[in-house]
Amino acid sequence: MVNFQKKNNMKLKKITCTGNYRKEKFVKIINLIANYFEKNGFFNTEFQLMLTDDFQDDIKTDNLNKNIKIDTFDNCIKNSDLIVSIGGDGTILSTVRKLSENSIPIIGIHIGNLGFLAQSTEDTLIDALDCLKDDNYKISDKILFKVNIKNQSNVNYYAFNDAVINHGNSGRVLKTSVYNYNEHVNNYEGDGIIICTPTGSTGYSLSSGGPIVHSDLDVMIITPISSHSLSARPIVLSSNSNIKVKFSENFTDAALTIDGQLRINLKKNDIVSISKSNFNARLVILPFYNYLSTLKEKLLWSGNSR
Repeated sequence: MVNFQKKNNMKLKKITCTGNYRKEKFVKIINLIANYFEKNGFFNTEFQLMLTDDFQDDIKTDNLNKNIKIDTFDNCIKNSDLIVSIGGDGTILSTVRKLSENSIPIIGIHIGNLGFLAQSTEDTLIDALDCLKDDNYKISDKILFKVNIKNQSNVNYYAFNDAVINHGNSGRVLKTSVYNYNEHVNNYEGDGIIICTPTGSTGYSLSSGGPIVHSDLDVMIITPISSHSLSARPIVLSSNSNIKVKFSENFTDAALTIDGQLRINLKKNDIVSISKSNFNARLVILPFYNYLSTLKEKLLWSGNSR
């Protein structure tokens, strides 16, 4: 159990806001945040509230609180103590990847119903800001995957939820061989495989029959997609694993998708390598957030707690 202790002083000096600018309530949320800090006198100090400028023409700056400073993403996150991601869980995923090795704590403000990753909605926003002001929160480190493709560029991709390998544009069965380092794990025949983090276990993996794994655990999950063999089952491995995925001789097509947002076409001789990154995603956890309660709400689990 984590003890949340109020220290009655805000240590955060620079906050960067980013997110899904096309969401109808985005401007309303960021103005509520700015108005809160203005009301509490923070703009009379060295405190800064930044907004990344990638909204282009989607927002009229005349509608923003005058205390909000706009700059590039890279300039905004320099020396930032906190990132506020406004949108949905997908917005948090893209924010984590965009931060790359900059492990700055993120708090998600969900526009709509509460998601798995977001800590707050519009209805609980003031409570969330009170917690930030009073230093009444914790930071939870979540594992990220480092994904690279042998025989392609030396680019590393980072996945917070999952890395999915499927049959791409082909309707044929995809045959893959999966290894942990040099040890053979299994051959899979079907629509593909999902390698997910505990955070991503409630996403695509779950809908494909994978297990729900508490997000605080430090493991990797492999889940087959529509397997042609009843013996092919999800497996949970140590996060110290180094998963390598190879393709069979009768390869037709395949694609790698990172967090459902980034797609890379694959070739027959490509080898997809997935391992734990040497840095984490850092999420702010508020005292009124409970993982199991959120899980029960989103999955519509029945029964009363006794």
